[in-house]
Amino acid sequence: MDRRQFLSGIALMAASGPLLLSATSAEAAPLWVYLGRRRVNGLYDRDRIAVGSGAGRFTAIRLRVTGNALLLYDLTVRYGNGNPDHLRVRTFIRQGGMTRAIDLKANRRFIRDVTFTYGKFPNGRGPTYVELWGRR
Repeated sequence: MDRRQFLSGIALMAASGPLLLSATSAEAAPLWVYLGRRRVNGLYDRDRIAVGSGAGRFTAIRLRVTGNALLLYDLTVRYGNGNPDHLRVRTFIRQGGMTRAIDLKANRRFIRDVTFTYGKFPNGRGPTYVELWGRR
């Protein structure tokens, strides 16, 4: 093998390296899917985000809060077959923040809806929204 072939082989490997890494990391990275949004009202209340079986099956969920801070108490995930999963979260979420990934006990199931109990901390800057995300 001459020097020119050797250098072209190294250049080809260097150019294809990022392509191989991006394909591998894309397969390993979890896919988070937006499932719905709800405007929350009141200082202590309960709201529900309907999902439905058309969204697919999920292994975990997380909530994102925009507008104001929120104190999230409990979640109830109701699956497609009607079985509920009651989860105690008890976490404070700052405006623009999100919860940790909450693994679902019933792995890879359809989610019918998610009901959450919360306390809102108004800052006088408008409404508070809670977004639901699911990991496939």
